[in-house]
Amino acid sequence: MKTPTLECFPCILVVTDIHTNKLEYCNQYGTELLNLDSDKLMTYGLFDIISKASSIFFESYIRPTIVSTGSCQEVQISLTPNTNEKVASVANAKLADSKIYWSIYVAVARDKLYQELLSAREHLEAKTEELTLLTRVDPLTSLLNRRAAIDDFNQKTNELDINFTPTSILLIDIDWFKKINDIYGHDRGDEVLITLSQTLKRSTNASDIVARWGGEEFLVILNNSNTKDTQVFCQKLHIEASSITLSGSENLSISIGGSNLEENNLTKPDIMEKYIKQADIALYEAKAKGRSRTEFFDHLHLT
Repeated sequence: MKTPTLECFPCILVVTDIHTNKLEYCNQYGTELLNLDSDKLMTYGLFDIISKASSIFFESYIRPTIVSTGSCQEVQISLTPNTNEKVASVANAKLADSKIYWSIYVAVARDKLYQELLSAREHLEAKTEELTLLTRVDPLTSLLNRRAAIDDFNQKTNELDINFTPTSILLIDIDWFKKINDIYGHDRGDEVLITLSQTLKRSTNASDIVARWGGEEFLVILNNSNTKDTQVFCQKLHIEASSITLSGSENLSISIGGSNLEENNLTKPDIMEKYIKQADIALYEAKAKGRSRTEFFDHLHLT
């Protein structure tokens, strides 16, 4: 067996003078990778084989560390085999008798793997965000689904418990929706749901919660909206909904039931159930009084 030598090591082995930075040794692996003339090795200096940024890093960190502790482990530097290329590398250095002994490992593959891992992580994060969004969105209308609306409402009540602003909850139901499906078909019924959903999104603010609550019923939670503001909103929404045509002579109508959050006990576990029930009672009243109208729970004379 041939006696092993330093030329057998698959890394760059270099010796430099700590005072002059002159190269005093470089193994064959290093001279070939760095394009050095082995016969003129003593004419090269450390700064001939590393980038300008790495030279600054050497003077500001590597050299002081070596002088202070005698070595420097796993530092990232860039080699310059030629003026048009930089090679990512990891170096270990040890001081002995004013000489720095370097073992330098090319890290191109590691750097590539690192970039691939970053890319993979970003891809996974994007997919996770996409999947999370899908679990929150109603596939037909692209509004929030019931679960997402509940989550967002709970978060909102926590915020309102700290800094209360008037907030209204509306349950909106399409009048005679079964009749629409029976007469015009389920495809037309889906179109009506989509069109009304777009109207709701267009009529509300980004801070409001708009969701498909189930079937032909929608939930809207108006942020920073007092009773008067909410009444105006509902009046406009009735007009907007009536512009949706079902046939030549028939337009869509909706019924709305509303309730207003009170500034107390907003963090109770059943708080949403309470106000949804109030809005539902008001919605039932709107239906009972002929539909195509809005009723508020606070205005009902319940016995």
